[in-house]
Amino acid sequence: DLDKSNVSLLCLCSRVMTYREHGAWVVKAHLQKDTDGNVISVSVNGDVRFFEPRTPDSINVLQTVKGLTALDIHPQANLFACGSMNQFIAVYNANGDVISNIKYYDGFMGQRIGAISCLAFHPYWPHLAVGSNDYYMSIYSAEKRLR
Repeated sequence: DLDKSNVSLLCLCSRVMTYREHGAWVVKAHLQKDTDGNVISVSVNGDVRFFEPRTPDSINVLQTVKGLTALDIHPQANLFACGSMNQFIAVYNANGDVISNIKYYDGFMGQRIGAISCLAFHPYWPHLAVGSNDYYMSIYSAEKRLR
């Protein structure tokens, strides 16, 4: 039983464009909020594709590591982060250059991270929240922590 508000919402939703360029399942799709409004998507194979909504093909493709399970894009800075089931996080700039790597380190003083399940950038600060399948959540920052 639908009321009038639900019916009007259903009438507004229609497919505008379909892209079929990824060769594996899509981990995340992100619609940018700036005036360009590009769509960014990443597949589990590590290909990050940039789409301009008015064109039928991707306008740029960056290749990252395979086995991706998470992606997030910073809303202010030109950064995106990819997380892998191989206990690996990479932060890239918009050109595809690696800014930072966070990996599993084995040893007495090494920091351990599990397989990455989710990533989230802070909307204003250069902070990255990381969730992993070993029940931990960590926060990483470009800034040094004050003690």
